[in-house]
Amino acid sequence: MEQQLILDRYRPLEELGEGGYGSVVLAYDTRIQRRVAIKRLPTMGVRSRRETTPSGLVEARTAALLNHPAIVTVHEWDTDSDEAFIIMEFVDGASLADILDAEGALSTDQAAAVLEAVSSAIAFAHDNGVLHLDIKPENVLITRDGRVKVADFGVSTLSTAVGHGVAEGGTLGYMPPEQLSAGEVDERTDEWALASVMYECLTDANPFGSDTIEGALFKAEIVEPAPPSEFTPDLPTGVDDVLLTALLPHPDDRYADVGLFAAALTPLLGDPLVGTEELADSVCAILGDETPSRYAPGPGLWDRLARRSGLVVRLWAAVAAAWLTWMGLAQFDLGLPAQAGGTALIALAAALAPSLGMLLGLAAFSVGLFAFDAPWLAGGFAALSALYWWFVGRRSAGAAAGPLSGPVLGVAHAASASPLLLGFALTPLKAAAASAMSAALTMLAAAASGSTPPYLAVGWKLLIDPWETHVTGGSVKLLVSSAAPLAMIAAWAVAGAAMSIACHRASRTAALAGAALGTGAMVGGGILAHEIAVATGAIGGWSGANLAQELTASLILVVLVVAVGAPTRAEEE
Repeated sequence: MEQQLILDRYRPLEELGEGGYGSVVLAYDTRIQRRVAIKRLPTMGVRSRRETTPSGLVEARTAALLNHPAIVTVHEWDTDSDEAFIIMEFVDGASLADILDAEGALSTDQAAAVLEAVSSAIAFAHDNGVLHLDIKPENVLITRDGRVKVADFGVSTLSTAVGHGVAEGGTLGYMPPEQLSAGEVDERTDEWALASVMYECLTDANPFGSDTIEGALFKAEIVEPAPPSEFTPDLPTGVDDVLLTALLPHPDDRYADVGLFAAALTPLLGDPLVGTEELADSVCAILGDETPSRYAPGPGLWDRLARRSGLVVRLWAAVAAAWLTWMGLAQFDLGLPAQAGGTALIALAAALAPSLGMLLGLAAFSVGLFAFDAPWLAGGFAALSALYWWFVGRRSAGAAAGPLSGPVLGVAHAASASPLLLGFALTPLKAAAASAMSAALTMLAAAASGSTPPYLAVGWKLLIDPWETHVTGGSVKLLVSSAAPLAMIAAWAVAGAAMSIACHRASRTAALAGAALGTGAMVGGGILAHEIAVATGAIGGWSGANLAQELTASLILVVLVVAVGAPTRAEEE
């Protein structure tokens, strides 16, 4: 079953793993259209930073937002009522732990590449006042092209800030005595952890591993670790002394900072450029020729199309404005070149500025109605269009052109799909307003094409030449002579809002539930319209059978739309 969007933006695709801090989720950013990795950490009751932000959370956020080539980029940081979220770049590759598990000890070239990147990242963080406090192979990520990146800066600070114990601010086997005993930590704490990682890289052994804090503290503080050369005899001379110095129990006995440790160890290792190529080969061997399943999940169709939604709206607005303008100018003897030129100009305006172009198109059509000698209808249409555009259309390109979907769908006897589709794409208030406007336009178009109640079936000839229809005939007069259409307009507004609210969860299941609720609202509106028609003596055509066929076709269309992709809120304003 599809899950609700994280932070109303990120669609979960797959669980990547769980650790001491919480879980890591592969997700899809519906706004930027990219995959991200999201670390989710229970906050143990800490309130959202939108309310009150404890100082520890501020420090964690600062740490997470470090910008360095060897640090995994953090795109966003936030909390809600019970979780903290770190949204990071998705690193397509493997961890150092994966490589060690698959191949054992690294070559000195590979170790040099790891040391160069990780020490640079840690030194940069230290220069900015940030400690990592959980350097370990799992947090060293390597891309398919061999680039090394350090993940989880700020997570240890966040872990403490949101209520986890200090011991959870690291991993047994990579924590020096001062961290294990909840003492004062500083830059040399990260140095010790990096030395432990490099020891493991060169030997495929971790002398400090333990299942308990007491056991890890005993090994780190009391037991002197074996020289790395005992595990890997061909190590260059001097590696033992450098690593064992950085792994001394007391911080004052280690190198003063990570930079000095790296400067002492780097000349004893191999070529980091060669090591980068070897790491790339190792990652590709682990991942195989085919992409692992965890990288396979993709976004839904509408997520993938979201980046082009602006173009779609512009094209639709240009077509709609062009039609309105062409029909409006057709009432004047301007000649084909002038009529075509005016239409093209307004279509271009709609393509560049959809809201403005739609206003011009509606104005041209209103003028055409006046010229057709239908001032009462022209006045009503112009007033309705102006009000809608001023309060809704001018603020949203999608909402400006959206209502015209109703008359177009009405040709296919599926006009009732319009509020559901508008709710699928727009926020609730915009969906409600656009749906109400769409209902009014649909019923006017249906009446103008000679349709009968419930005024949802639009004759296709109306789209070709509206002036050869029944604009001034009995159908339109019958439409405006009763309050029954108002019930349908209100029902469409409720249907659009209900669909939009349900689609806020951005899952197919929620969208189908919204479609069902919206359809129910329109059924209720139809019943109310029928009762009003009976009470006012305008019952002709207001029957449930006429509406049932229309709703069935519309619901089928909406189900098909939902089936090919869950709704997205990428274009919310």
